[in-house]
Amino acid sequence: MMRSIQYAILLITFTAPSIAQQVNLSGEVKMLALGDSYTIGQSVEINERWPHQLIDRIRSLGLEGNDPDYIATTGWTTRNLLQGINSNIDTGKNYNLVSILIGVNNQYQGISIDYYEPDLREIIDLALGVVNQDTARLLILSIPDYAYTPFGDGNETISREIDEYNAIKRKVAAEYQIAFVNITPISREGLENPSLVAADGLHPSATQYAKWVDAIIPRLRFDVSSFNHAPIQFQDDPISLYPNPAESILQVNSLEKIRRISIFNASGRNVSDTMISTLPLEIDVSHLEPGMYVLWIYLADGDRVFRRPFIVQAS
Repeated sequence: MMRSIQYAILLITFTAPSIAQQVNLSGEVKMLALGDSYTIGQSVEINERWPHQLIDRIRSLGLEGNDPDYIATTGWTTRNLLQGINSNIDTGKNYNLVSILIGVNNQYQGISIDYYEPDLREIIDLALGVVNQDTARLLILSIPDYAYTPFGDGNETISREIDEYNAIKRKVAAEYQIAFVNITPISREGLENPSLVAADGLHPSATQYAKWVDAIIPRLRFDVSSFNHAPIQFQDDPISLYPNPAESILQVNSLEKIRRISIFNASGRNVSDTMISTLPLEIDVSHLEPGMYVLWIYLADGDRVFRRPFIVQAS
């Protein structure tokens, strides 16, 4: 049996809720992604990599974001990444978001775990150097568990060792007060849901990376003052949302009559359905968990539906 009682206890401990650090974003998002094959998206297209999907998700809100820069290569260990940063970092660029996802190749290559923490701390220190020492600009992701792929074939040793590495990563992130996003449970759906694994039978698919982005979005905190000057209006679009991101109230206005509005969460579940009689409409979103949602707006003519993404962020 793949999960022993001891392993189940370890997993429950690892995924227990903790105080969640936020990643603060303001202005145009300029991202640097540090890591290995999981960062460059081995076996998926460039636009399907999770950093690219994250920026695309941010853009879907009407915000500005550059395509991510990468210092990452398949097979890199923490020591390789350190060398890559020192050789390739562009100190002239003003990044305001840096992600770190590294460690699986330390485990896979059988490198002593004793090297992991000091290397990780050095990587974090280098990353802080490009964001003016602002820990709220860093994002650390847990290591996926490749035991839950055809390549890993349910190997319990892999899972146990991945947990040991992630425990170190979580601890260090907490000490630095850096946002830590645990995407490992998502990766552990891979054997039950083959669509989450790429064609190579080892790496995550674009679908799994999208789920990672769903997990990351609630940890992003945008400077709402950037959006409060005017509603976001799409070109040739009668619909406007304001403010977006929202903390408690989302205002919806339209140049045309609306008959109904539905809200769906990132998993596609309908969380709200409202019939509309007057505009503008103020929707109370304070009861919703922080994260990405999609507003379905049904116009009164009965023929057209507009879908608009928005974010609920913690107040």
